Amino acid sequence: MNTQKYLSNITLNIIFLLLLFVGNVEAQILIDSVIAVVDGQAITQSELIDEFRITVITDKPLSREPIEIEKQQNLNLIINRKLVLQGAQKIGITAVDHKKQVTERIADIRAKFPSNKAFQNVLLKQELEIKTLEKWVYEQVIYDAYYKRQFVNRIDNKEIDELAPQYFETNKTQFIAPAKVTIRSVLISVSSDSSEEKKQAAKHLAEQINERLQNGETYDAIEQSYKTEKSISFYSEIITTDTPLGAVVAELEPTERKGPITVPEGYQIVELVKKTPARQKEYSEVKDEIAKMIRHSKAESEFKKWLARQKEREPWYILDDALERVSRIKIDPKQ
Repeated sequence: MNTQKYLSNITLNIIFLLLLFVGNVEAQILIDSVIAVVDGQAITQSELIDEFRITVITDKPLSREPIEIEKQQNLNLIINRKLVLQGAQKIGITAVDHKKQVTERIADIRAKFPSNKAFQNVLLKQELEIKTLEKWVYEQVIYDAYYKRQFVNRIDNKEIDELAPQYFETNKTQFIAPAKVTIRSVLISVSSDSSEEKKQAAKHLAEQINERLQNGETYDAIEQSYKTEKSISFYSEIITTDTPLGAVVAELEPTERKGPITVPEGYQIVELVKKTPARQKEYSEVKDEIAKMIRHSKAESEFKKWLARQKEREPWYILDDALERVSRIKIDPKQ
């Protein structure tokens, strides 16, 4: 059923849910507005707000109040998720089958924080209970399992095998291996929050090392003289020229040196050893990547068709007026 701006009197009776909670001193009443209904299941204002708050913990959060289109987009995500969860239930995909995945994902989220206390502090600041986050993770796991089983796994491998070479021939320019440079480097590390005195000392040390190199001393000899200094690293590596450092080094000639360069980690001295030009990748190098792209594209197409059919079959509504009243969404991106 399509979204309805105006609902029957029966539907209007569920516009508000009265939720009781106990405050520090006395019981209070919180009115949580229903902003959408999917096959009899209410989606409340707090669910939408939680969706934004969870991004602080799992993704890149907004640093401002969400605008209307962002609220609508997140509400659509919740609606789609509920439809998928209904589909998963019908074919027997449950949390019991994926309990390990839920536990692992929660552990991965916790691991983003330096300590459990820091993790708990962020939950507190975002006014999120751990149960709310666990429920969200559970739903994501079930969503992914259903999507993979019903759409990804049903893509015909033979069709992909036929389409992949055609895609490669038509889009060869997407598969160019960028030019590379082999470099030798000395990095003098100093953190960005160090005192100005420490930064100047690191810069002076970098200038001293660079001067020794200019005077003919070898990297190996200088490395030996600084082997006990943990803030100094000597190494060789290959980097692409489409990176900031790679672009700088690409301007040099072999054996030519540049530095000290200011980098996020401190100060760096680099020497070009060798240049490797860009090249066209062979199909054998990228066939798995192309197959994955085609599979994803076809799965997404079938999923969108499925969602459209579900929205035609299942009763669902967005209460536009209630959605417009969702405001004061507290999002603090600081972790």
